[in-house]
Amino acid sequence: MVFTGLLDLKKPGEYLYLTMEGDPVGSGTHTLRRGRPPYGQMGREISFENLPKRCRRLVLDTYRGLWDL
Repeated sequence: MVFTGLLDLKKPGEYLYLTMEGDPVGSGTHTLRRGRPPYGQMGREISFENLPKRCRRLVLDTYRGLWDL
């Protein structure tokens, strides 16, 4: 998941992005990174609605944390 916008944490040309593997909330992993997303390694595009419920919750929690919502 790539986050865009005018975040204080990003520099021009870089983005914050969330990587997820397996069950990112259970036995898998997730990491919030900053930089140029590795588009060649990102897999495929998935709409937010098509993410598993636990992944959607992780994305929303991360987004809220970034924007202090």
